[in-house]
Amino acid sequence: MIKKRLFCTLAALLAAAGLCTSVLAEDAPPATLGDAYVVMDADTGQVLLAKNADVRHYPASITKIMTMGLALEKAQGNLDVDLTVSYDAVHSLYGTESSHIALIEDEQVKLEDILYGVEMASANDGANVLAEYIGGSIQGGVDAMNAQVEELGLTGTHFTSPHGLQDENHYTTAYDMAVITRWALTQPQFTTIFGRAETWTMEPTNKQSEQRQFSISDWMRLGGKYYREYAKGSKTGFTNEAKNTMVTYAEQDGMRLICVVLGCPMKYDKFADECALLDYCYENFSRVEYTAPAQTLQVPVTGGGGELGTISVTPPSGTVLLHSAVTADQLQFDYELPAQYVLGAEFAPRVHITLPDSVTAQSNDLGRLDLDSTGLEELLENSTYVMKPSFAQSLADGPGLSLGALPAALAVLAAALVIGWLWWRRQEKLRRRRQARQRLQGAGKPSPSGWDQPVNRTDNGHPVRTLPRR
Repeated sequence: MIKKRLFCTLAALLAAAGLCTSVLAEDAPPATLGDAYVVMDADTGQVLLAKNADVRHYPASITKIMTMGLALEKAQGNLDVDLTVSYDAVHSLYGTESSHIALIEDEQVKLEDILYGVEMASANDGANVLAEYIGGSIQGGVDAMNAQVEELGLTGTHFTSPHGLQDENHYTTAYDMAVITRWALTQPQFTTIFGRAETWTMEPTNKQSEQRQFSISDWMRLGGKYYREYAKGSKTGFTNEAKNTMVTYAEQDGMRLICVVLGCPMKYDKFADECALLDYCYENFSRVEYTAPAQTLQVPVTGGGGELGTISVTPPSGTVLLHSAVTADQLQFDYELPAQYVLGAEFAPRVHITLPDSVTAQSNDLGRLDLDSTGLEELLENSTYVMKPSFAQSLADGPGLSLGALPAALAVLAAALVIGWLWWRRQEKLRRRRQARQRLQGAGKPSPSGWDQPVNRTDNGHPVRTLPRR
């Protein structure tokens, strides 16, 4: 009887231990084989999971996401463009033993065929052709790629080629690559090309009489144990130095995610990591509404040696993706406002949303949001210079300005320039916001409240939302 009781007690303890282990496992991201990863909300830029997100790695062929994105941005939906294969596009790859689609110098090809060749066959010669289409030469295309990196506000990425062959100065980070992919997804027809799983046939050209067929090698979309219905598009890469890299675009139940894995040792490790991370997110995350604190913040405005009034800043409510073990009540809001706003300076009030350090189920830093403000335009309109009667009379009495009137005239000019410049910046900001929303909506993508600004990075490497770059 004692032995039986002891056995039952041990069994109960083991079961409880197993249950605890199970609970802990569900509340922590899965172990991975690669060196770095990021899982990002494609709609908002919020980072759900991250490991070594800001450590530089060689990207290999996932570089081509940027190359294709820029080509599609230029094409604006017209893929029936004739291109001529140059000497450099072919001969610059000699000796590299790299992937290609056997392009020949002076061959006449269609932009659409080259895009599918780059995406599906990872054609390096095709990537060179795209770079020339983008920037007039291979180097011109690379320059455009780096300009886009700067426009996105990324500091951990630099490209030296349109294809990603090994170069010590060609690098990226998991976070940067997710941002680049998020941007590329907004370009016309990118999701169509990125997500094609069926074989693509390139018809004969002026230089080649036979068809060429391109197919994918992504087992998350082909079948087998790594097949996932939510996988909608991908790009893989490999070099000895980069090891295996992969970017996947996934969608399920309205949740659109980007998953980047870098530095996976073996070929199938990238599929294992992508599946583990995305399975975890789709099983545990949902979009949750949060209510901002009911308060209106006031920022005094100064200029011309005195206080002109105040700007009202209202924290917005919105949505975030949270793990089932996390509640909206745990969200922490840190408002980043200047003690005072000096007329003429940049005004960019933000709120930094975080989770307590005790939360391990997801990334603690949910990012920064721009805050809406009111009152600035009214202050600009009301801050016009009104001439004193004595000054106005002095102008009327003489053909020129007296020395005493000169400072006042300069003050009028300076005030007009400042007010005009501020008004222009305000209108430009609103215009860019409208364009960003239109691009998302035109691609069939929602623009969740409060999370529709370009992604940037703070000095400490955390994801932020910032005003559009000027």
